[in-house]
Amino acid sequence: MHIFADGLTKVSFSNNNLRICLFQNGPDNTTIESGTLIIPINQAANFINSMANSLTTLNEQMKAQAQDTQGEPQ
Repeated sequence: MHIFADGLTKVSFSNNNLRICLFQNGPDNTTIESGTLIIPINQAANFINSMANSLTTLNEQMKAQAQDTQGEPQ
């Protein structure tokens, strides 16, 4: 399953689960709920750290690619 999200609306803790409510931008500046990401609390720190590390790596790769495209040395 794929869920597209523009952002999150709420983060809460319930029944030993971290719940992250996701939304999409809709027409006329509205938001449309797109789903809820539910992570067991005992896995939340590892999940969030892994996501942050992955995004940092991806950002570095994108910057390097942009520099290559512009002909700048790395």
